[in-house]
Amino acid sequence: MIGLALAALAALLHAATAARYGLFRDELYFIACSKHLAWGYVDQPPLVAVAAWLSAPVGYHLLALRALPVVAAALTVYVAVALARDVGGGPFAQLLTGIATLLVPAYLLLGNVLTTTSFEPLSWTLAVYATIRIVRAASASVRARWWLVLSITIAFGAYGKYSIGLLILGLAIGLLATPQRQVFQTRWTVFGAGIVVALLAPNIQWQAAHGWPIVEVLRGDAAHRPAFQNGLALEFTDFAGNAAAFALEQLLYANLLAAPIWLAGIVAPFRQPALRDLRFVPIAFFVTFTIAVALGAKGYYIVGIYASLLALGAVAVEGAARWLRVALVTALAVAGIATMPLLIPVLPIEQFIGYEQRLGLTGRSGTPPHVMQPIYAEEFGWERLARDVAGVYWSLPAPERAGTAVYADTYGDAGALDFFGPRFGLPPAISSQNTYFLWGTLGYSGQTLIAIGATRIDRLRKYYRSVSLIRTSTEPYKWIVEGPAPIYLCRLPVAPLSEIWPHLRWYGA
Repeated sequence: MIGLALAALAALLHAATAARYGLFRDELYFIACSKHLAWGYVDQPPLVAVAAWLSAPVGYHLLALRALPVVAAALTVYVAVALARDVGGGPFAQLLTGIATLLVPAYLLLGNVLTTTSFEPLSWTLAVYATIRIVRAASASVRARWWLVLSITIAFGAYGKYSIGLLILGLAIGLLATPQRQVFQTRWTVFGAGIVVALLAPNIQWQAAHGWPIVEVLRGDAAHRPAFQNGLALEFTDFAGNAAAFALEQLLYANLLAAPIWLAGIVAPFRQPALRDLRFVPIAFFVTFTIAVALGAKGYYIVGIYASLLALGAVAVEGAARWLRVALVTALAVAGIATMPLLIPVLPIEQFIGYEQRLGLTGRSGTPPHVMQPIYAEEFGWERLARDVAGVYWSLPAPERAGTAVYADTYGDAGALDFFGPRFGLPPAISSQNTYFLWGTLGYSGQTLIAIGATRIDRLRKYYRSVSLIRTSTEPYKWIVEGPAPIYLCRLPVAPLSEIWPHLRWYGA
């Protein structure tokens, strides 16, 4: 009942706030992908596109678009509580696990927006839970059932985001490093791997047929890590800087006040006899953490593992003094409520800016206050951008306008123009980033090009003799991430757009 009640609370919290602001940058891209359903995309597996496709009958309403992340957030709480219960946790451990998991900052963010990471907390937690059930299975038939659950969970997680491979590698090494390696001495190890491969075969085939573009995306992502407009950087191209930022972000994404709990979850299997057979879980954490740092990963790439660590830690601290347990739950709840506006949109945007000012996050020294939360910032300005581009488009002479292509240098801008553009009479957009590149030039000759954004403008100047800045689309709420979007008019190409197109391609975030 504790898990069900807290899962319902999580679902209600996310459902009540999911439609507060607007469409997030990546969601606009996912909507575009949903209109080109495939077994794979350049930069992601297909689950997010399917989630967007399911919301099409109601016009991609925000609550419908984010329905699966809301459900995933609730189920993550439920599975985490079940994990705590099944490893010996009583009512307090279950309650602490549920509250701590519900209030994990990263989980609050991910349950309120559709991204490839939105399903990671659920898939990672369920994978750890299934592995524990395999280790502790009372019979071969029970163990076989949980191998099946684990196999399906891995495939589900990979269809959301390939990073679940980090966890599976960590769990495998953790099991091999402990006496629990005996779980591999069954034909279900092979059967389970076969099920995963069979389920993922269509996506693997798609990636192979397109030259494994995800590899180039990851390289491009690692090379392109700009700071925010206020100078703050969370990701770095140099190894040492990124490693330090990665470690610090674990405390931020997993809740600083909850750190004693998940740290206890790392230590407990090595100190408490009742949890000794679960030592493979903290080993999996260290392996996953180390590999992620070595690969230069972003800080949120391993957030999925913290619900499991919180469950183990809650069991470990259940025997603490009553006053300490009460203080821990109270501190988590109070801190979670106080910081919640930073994580889910419980406040109207202007009130949120005022909240940031009171925290000293913006508007200091007489400077204008801004939206400093980057996810929120990227939910504004898209319709304005489409309207401003339409102003340029309709200002062209009719004969020229008829053959003019609208080119966006990023998938976010292209997705916005495709979603909002028809309201202003814009044709479908083209873009050379990620999967938009594969969708091509849509038959445009490229004699006239309206280009939005600055990341490819130097490249365009190589292929167009005339490139003029016509106007700039400005959205104050978007300041922290990108700032104004320049709109250029490109004329007199050196070659047809079909020949220029391969030179404009770029894969990455």
